[in-house]
Amino acid sequence: MKAVAASCCIRAARLMTQPVPSVVMFHGIPRNEEKAEAIDAGTFERQVVFLKKHFTPVSPEEIDEKRGRFDSHRVLVTFDDGFRNNFEVAAPILRKHRVPALFFISSRHCEAGRFLWFSYLWCLERAFKGNGFGFRGEFMDMSSIARAATMHRLRETLLSLTPHPRAMYEAIRDELPRLEHFADNTAVADRYAGMKAEQVRELSADPLFTVGVHTVDHPFLTRCEPEEAVLQVTENKAWLERVTGRQCQWIAYPGGDYDLRSIEICRQAGLRGGFAVEPSLNVAAEWERPRVGIYAPSLGVLAIKAILGRGLPQT
Repeated sequence: MKAVAASCCIRAARLMTQPVPSVVMFHGIPRNEEKAEAIDAGTFERQVVFLKKHFTPVSPEEIDEKRGRFDSHRVLVTFDDGFRNNFEVAAPILRKHRVPALFFISSRHCEAGRFLWFSYLWCLERAFKGNGFGFRGEFMDMSSIARAATMHRLRETLLSLTPHPRAMYEAIRDELPRLEHFADNTAVADRYAGMKAEQVRELSADPLFTVGVHTVDHPFLTRCEPEEAVLQVTENKAWLERVTGRQCQWIAYPGGDYDLRSIEICRQAGLRGGFAVEPSLNVAAEWERPRVGIYAPSLGVLAIKAILGRGLPQT
């Protein structure tokens, strides 16, 4: 009965929603996730099956095509960051159900032993086993009661360092616990590591999949100095094109953070358009395409977000 009701709601919603596709955004898809509210391989496959049944998944080339009034609602599936589990876990599921996807890949963590700054922090919070560590003359309390607050403070401190993001990565490398000293290798590969270059190449070779720019180091572009912002976009684009042998046409702004300068950098780099999360400027639609993040297993929430193309209102 619930499935019938959901189908009726989806059909009715088609008459009230925009004719262009919604864009849903995933991140990492680990094989197994202990937290019930998180997405792992099993829950992701259920979501893919649901999207395929109730929507029409499309490729980025179809992003501007409008559907007929009574056609099924269309959805573009995207992934941010380029985690290794996108290749090893998500891609086989998408391939099995013939669902196209656009993968935005940061190139920094495609090199062995390198990680994106927020991946390091996730792993530190989840896997660090000691009571704490020193950082710039301060004891960082990692007891269970203080850990969340400590990690928030550490994150804000790192993001405040200049020049961004180089100073932040140098602090992680030189002043904080080394990830390989506290993290399990299997967990690192499944949750925190980036795709290898050959995996990026193989992913791009599949006609179902498209690879896009996500900068080298996943910085906040508006915090970068002008020259650094240019390098983050152009070097990532050049690396992806060299590895895949294909032209990159799209960018997703890391953290949904962008400004007019970011748009112009991307335009000058020869990109075709950009994906934000919530458009903040509303000056160039092709460079501020909205997306909605999928962070939980709920099919009901997925349906609403995929229909509306935005998140649920906060209560």
